[in-house]
Amino acid sequence: MTNRREFLRGTGAAAFATLAPQLSVAAQRKVATRRIPGSDERLAVVGLGNSSVFRQPDSGASKQLLQTFFEHGGGYIDCRGDSAFHVAAVAKTLGRSNNAFLGGYFNGGDPAGSETTAQRLRAIKGTKSLDLMHTVPEDGVPNWDVFRRWKDDGLTRFIGLARHKATYYEAMMKVMSTGTMDFVQVNLSPLETEAEDRILPMAMEHGVAVTTNRPFINGRYFPIVKGRALPAWAVEFDCTSWAQFSIKYILSHPAVVCVLTETSKQKHLLDNLGGGIGRLPDEKTRKKMRDLVKSFS
Repeated sequence: MTNRREFLRGTGAAAFATLAPQLSVAAQRKVATRRIPGSDERLAVVGLGNSSVFRQPDSGASKQLLQTFFEHGGGYIDCRGDSAFHVAAVAKTLGRSNNAFLGGYFNGGDPAGSETTAQRLRAIKGTKSLDLMHTVPEDGVPNWDVFRRWKDDGLTRFIGLARHKATYYEAMMKVMSTGTMDFVQVNLSPLETEAEDRILPMAMEHGVAVTTNRPFINGRYFPIVKGRALPAWAVEFDCTSWAQFSIKYILSHPAVVCVLTETSKQKHLLDNLGGGIGRLPDEKTRKKMRDLVKSFS
């Protein structure tokens, strides 16, 4: 599988050199924010997933990545396992605990263990409540009352479900219909659009914040667009790279609050953040974007 590093190498150093100044300019601005439905709080529209430097963990690389992320307005970081402790500690070291919106994963079937984990994470972050306690539908649906209790008790401010395949949408919609879900995280890109038909309209109806994963389909997106020039009309929505092409497609849907991207590289992070800056495509252009990318695959 071609990753982004190989993709950029394959497109040629000259092409990236032309793009780099544009990324540098974009990086001087902060990414846009959107309101979390049902609250007065806003999130930056481009977030970070569970990067390899968080999982290792690599304190030096994590510090550099998060410093850049926060400097340009980033907030939401989606963490699994011990990565959450590491990210919280690094954010605190940087004096950015209040800037970090952590989405951690918890087991509703093990309330005692999860509460211990949550208390430890809260202590490291130094905040009264966690930001977002969520889980996968297989655990969250049968134990949703546990997540509701955690929110009622003030252990967390928001609760939600997260998954990356359409086969889980039915279970997510079941919980969404109760009117008690704050966040739902689903896969979305120009090549994975199923969520637009079912999840996103329902989320808007019930006031649920949508975050998305797999903007690059776990790296499979880059081989598909490799060697192809961006269409000239991409300039109409301030798009300077194929990564931004996917991110801007996702963000142009009004239900989406934040796109989660996973990288350990500064230049990739800046490129991704550029997707949250400037104009976005309209509905007619979104269709053109879908059709274009699908014609490549």
